[in-house]
Amino acid sequence: MSLSSISNQVNHALGAVTWSAEEIADFQQHTGAASVKKSLRPAGDPTRPLPVILGVGTRTAYFQSAVCFFQRAEALSGRGLLVDLLTPEIIQQTLDAFYQAQAPGSLAKLVAAIGKVYAGCRKLGWARQPNPITPQLREYIKGIADGPGVRSPRFGYQFTDAERIVAYLTERSSRFALPAELALRCGLREDEIAGLRGQDIDLARSCLHVTGKGGKVRTVPMPTDIAARLNPSMQYQFTPSSAWRSAFRQTVARAAKALGIQLTGVHRLRANFAQQRYLRLRQDGLDDQAARLEISHLLGHNRLDVTYHYIPDGFSEEDAAKE
Repeated sequence: MSLSSISNQVNHALGAVTWSAEEIADFQQHTGAASVKKSLRPAGDPTRPLPVILGVGTRTAYFQSAVCFFQRAEALSGRGLLVDLLTPEIIQQTLDAFYQAQAPGSLAKLVAAIGKVYAGCRKLGWARQPNPITPQLREYIKGIADGPGVRSPRFGYQFTDAERIVAYLTERSSRFALPAELALRCGLREDEIAGLRGQDIDLARSCLHVTGKGGKVRTVPMPTDIAARLNPSMQYQFTPSSAWRSAFRQTVARAAKALGIQLTGVHRLRANFAQQRYLRLRQDGLDDQAARLEISHLLGHNRLDVTYHYIPDGFSEEDAAKE
C-alpha cells in the first residue's frame, strides 16, 4: 500500500464505498426504486445499516470520526496501517483509552464509521479478516454508552437529575447551561443545538424551526424564558463545530459526576424532554399512539416506533422517577 497517513487511508477506504450522485441516479433508473436507502437495506429493514455511503455529509462525518479514532489507535498500538488496526482488540483498547465519556449517539456514529472503513478496506483488497465489530464488541460498546445503573438505552435521567444538571450549569454561569436547557426543554439534538441559527428563532410564534437529520425541518415549541436568552440577530447562537460539541458533552458529563449522578450524556436530556411531553399529552387526553405520533414529530423522527427507544411501552409518571 503506497498510502502513508491514516487520513489518506481512511479517505480512500470511505471513497471505495461512497456512491456519487451519478451512481445513485443510475441505480434508480435501473431498479425503479423510489427510495434508494430502503432498496439497499437488507429486506428493507430501516434498522439495518446501508452497505454504502450515499450522502456527502455522512461521508464527512464518518471521515472526521474515523481519522480521529484510527490516529489514536495508531498512537496506542504503534501500527500505521488500517488493516492492522481493524481488530476487536485494538478497537476496544482505543475505546477504553479515549471514549469512556462519549455520548451514546456519538458512539453509534463512531461504530458506523469504523464499519464503513472496514467495508472500504475489504473492497480495496486491503483486508481479508472478518468484520472487527463483533457481537461481543457491540455489547462492550453498549456498556460504555449505558454506564452503570442505567435503566435502558436512551431512557434518560431521572427527571429531577436532569433538572439538577441544568441548575448546576446555570448556577456556575456555564456557557453550556442554555444549550443543556434546549436539549431538556425543546428536545433538540446535540448537532441541532450547535448549529442553531438566528433565522431559526421565531419569537412571534415562540418556536424554533429546526433543521434535523436529512435536512428535514420541524417546528418545536420554545418556552418564553428560553426565547428571551436567544438572539435572532446572530448568525449562530453557539458554535457549529466538533470541538464545541465535544466540550458540551464533557461539561454535561462533569456536571453529572459532580452531582453524583451515574448516568451521563446530552442525548439523555432529549429523552427526558420526550418523556415529559408524552406524559403531558396523555394527561391532556391523547391515547398512547396519538401521543407517540406527536412526540415523533417533535423529535424529528420519520417512524413512530423510534419513540419506544425513548419512551418504553407502558411508560408512566412512576417510571420517570425510577432508575
